[in-house]
Formats: sequence, structure tokens, C-alpha cells
Amino acid sequence: MTKSTAVSPQAVHEAARDLFASRGYRGTSMKDIAEVLAVSAPNLYNHVTSKEDLLFRIMDVAMDRALAALATALDGVTDVAQQLRLATEVTVLDFLENPAEVTVCNSEIRNLADPLRQAIIDKRDAYGGRLLAIVDRGCAEGVFDVPEPRVASFAILEMGNNAKAWFHPGGQYTAPEVAALYGAFALRIVGYQPPAG
Repeated sequence: MTKSTAVSPQAVHEAARDLFASRGYRGTSMKDIAEVLAVSAPNLYNHVTSKEDLLFRIMDVAMDRALAALATALDGVTDVAQQLRLATEVTVLDFLENPAEVTVCNSEIRNLADPLRQAIIDKRDAYGGRLLAIVDRGCAEGVFDVPEPRVASFAILEMGNNAKAWFHPGGQYTAPEVAALYGAFALRIVGYQPPAG
């Protein structure tokens, strides 16, 4: 039997995140989250109003972190090829360093009702839109040569999922090394043409 002890909002967030990632949102109850934390289920409602609210918070934190990391990586960078490389690297690195949150964001958005669902979609679209704008600009400047910039952008955005599928901490490559490799691959996808001279 669980006992009611103090538990932090961060602990609730992390327990729910890991259970949603491994069991799915529908396969996880508030009681399951409480058992991991060794508290009673009612204790959780000191921190969240509902299971859906908890799911939204996990996704919202993940998207805000990703958007902030992208903005930081691109801050002050004017070269479009460097922008694309850095945007790809920061995307892949986020996937590798936060696999549980990424899994929840990718697989559980269908379990959010509007307006919460739309709020996450808007942030996801803002992230993808920033990368597409980089590819479009590179094509307009003649630095990139790809017939379908939008499709190329989708392929680059999927690199994070691809890397997450095979990456293992402690393996042959570190997360930053994988991110750097994928950054170089992104430039090949868009047909990067270094300026003459």
C-alpha cells in the first residue's frame, strides 16, 4: 500500500513522462504514477488537475525546451548553410538527450483535446516552419539546390527520430557526434553548394 508523502511537481512530471513513454498514455493510470512515487493517487492532484493536464505539461515543456534550444543555436548566425547544420544538430541532440519526452510528444498528441492539442501543434509547426524557412532561403540564394524544399525539410526534421531509433548511450558514438554527422547529412539533402571562392 502506498503512503502519502511529500512529492515534488518535477517528480510527478518525470514519473508520468517515463510511464507514458513506456506504457502509453491510455495504458497508464494516475494510480500507476502514484505507485512509482510511493504516494497515494489523491496526492498527485496537489500538482495537476487531471491526467490530460499532466500529458499537456510534458509536451509543453518539451516543445518550449526545443524551441529555446533552436533559437539559441541560431542566434547571431547569418550563414544559411551554418543555420541548417546547427538547426539539424540541435534537433537531433534534443531527441537523443530526451528520448522519453520525444516519444510522448510523437505518439500521444491524439490524446489531447483542443485547445491543448492545438497549442502543441502550433509550437510544433513553429519549429518546423523555422527550419523550412532556412531551406527556402538557401534555395532562393542559390546555396541549396533541391527541387522540393518542403519535402527536404520534412526529411531533415525526421532525422531526430531516425537517430533515436538506433542510438544507445555508451555506444560507438556520443550524442554530439551523432548530431554533427546528421548536420552534415542535412546539407547533402538540400544539395548544398558552397559559394565559389
